[in-house]
Amino acid sequence: MRKIQVIFLLSSLLFTTQLTAQYVSLVENKGEIGISAGQSFYRGDIASDQMFSKPSFGAYYKKQLNDYVGIRFNYEYISLGANDMQSSNFYEFKRGLNFSRVSHDASVMGEFYFLRFISGNKRYRCTPYLGFGVGAWKSISGSTNIDTPSTQRTILFPINLGFKYNVFGHWNLFGEVTYRFTNSDKIDYFSDQDFHVPGGTQLKLQGSNSGMDQYVSSKLGISYNLFTVYGLEEKKDTRSRKWLFFRKNEHAPEKSNKKGLFGFLKRK
Repeated sequence: MRKIQVIFLLSSLLFTTQLTAQYVSLVENKGEIGISAGQSFYRGDIASDQMFSKPSFGAYYKKQLNDYVGIRFNYEYISLGANDMQSSNFYEFKRGLNFSRVSHDASVMGEFYFLRFISGNKRYRCTPYLGFGVGAWKSISGSTNIDTPSTQRTILFPINLGFKYNVFGHWNLFGEVTYRFTNSDKIDYFSDQDFHVPGGTQLKLQGSNSGMDQYVSSKLGISYNLFTVYGLEEKKDTRSRKWLFFRKNEHAPEKSNKKGLFGFLKRK
């Protein structure tokens, strides 16, 4: 008698696991939209030892390909700036250059979840993620005391690292950092090969030999998952699990009149 009870218990656990797995597989994540706000930081020839923060705002749409991989389209409104007069480096302080810019940043990236993520499921409600791709930067406006020609647009290569947490239902909170490698050394109006002569001196001061200009943005945001649930009802069934194993399958196609122990495992 005890052996029969043990077998029945193990069978019940197995069927419950199968039912849970089926419910998870019936949630299809089709995509995601999100908005964010944060700070951007420039790294280049001007005040290279300092980090100057400026506001940034962004939005994105992601097409989910499977549980782990998606294609993401991003846009950010980026502000950048720096000032040699705030540098602790005497050479840069003496040079006295400054700039400020507002720009568009658009990119397309592949995004990869480290863990399975399903909105509305407490078991799969958070994951870190990684993204990288290619994009474009375009200046909207700017000001500077540098008299050399500047870059108005350039190609960039972003790398994105973030963490996402499902709050409830379709809604998520996320935080991420996006680093951009650019194809220009004149986003700050000044390149490694340029020279600047401060007023009242005969000194010829050049850039920091830092290579191509780079910048990073860190932000917090909220996103909404576009998913569809097939088959099983989204509402919770208050009846006992034992009853689920023997009741008629309510989600089988109308043309099928089959009943029985395994009927509920059939997908709609």
